[in-house]
Amino acid sequence: MTHGDQFGHPTPEQLHAAFPRAEIIVYGHTHRPLLELVDRTVTVLNPGGAGPARFGLPPSVGIMELEPGIPPRARIVPLGG
Repeated sequence: MTHGDQFGHPTPEQLHAAFPRAEIIVYGHTHRPLLELVDRTVTVLNPGGAGPARFGLPPSVGIMELEPGIPPRARIVPLGG
């Protein structure tokens, strides 16, 4: 888990290169919701922002379910109306 500001505008590929042993990477900074697989095995999640809308983006959260022996299941959930 990282805020991500140290990467400027982080991409899933940048984060994977920075944390090569991670199987799951959760970051923020951009407030842009994102859920992506990198190299078919690394889950990268930016849940967006749960507070007031920023940068013209609606609020959202990420939900990730983890169980031993099962790949992570994740989704982004928009908040509000």
